[in-house]
Amino acid sequence: MGVKDNFTQEEWKSLLKAPMLVSYAVVGAAPSGEKDFTQEMSAVADAIIEGGQRAEKDSLLGAVVANIVANAEDEWRGQTERLSVGEAKGRALENCRAVAGLLQTKASAEEADEYKRWLVGVAHKVASAAKEGGLLGFGGTQISGSEVATINEIGEALSV
Repeated sequence: MGVKDNFTQEEWKSLLKAPMLVSYAVVGAAPSGEKDFTQEMSAVADAIIEGGQRAEKDSLLGAVVANIVANAEDEWRGQTERLSVGEAKGRALENCRAVAGLLQTKASAEEADEYKRWLVGVAHKVASAAKEGGLLGFGGTQISGSEVATINEIGEALSV
């Protein structure tokens, strides 16, 4: 019996969607140009892969990352939808609260903590991927105040 068997299909989907949802919330906190957006989305992929490399293969995080990677290589992506920045952030925070509740009842304290800290790490890596503000590459900050606030809200929603 694998760690995935502890969750229903819908619960597992919530765990799989969480890194992209928190990433969209952070990206929306300080919208940037196309090049910076590409860097931020690349950071999501890097953070997911790095999490998988650190995690034990049979752990919750290891299983989630393996499933995300397998789905990323799948040619069927499913439906997409357009959301406002506020809707994306709201959905991310709602998902984080749901995931925190799931992990409290269906995972060990260590695995829950590892997963939640990984999610906050994903958000932080996205925020760090491109400078915010500035002009022609000069000035700006690596992580904006609105990104910090969003990361803090994600941490609060996850109870970390």
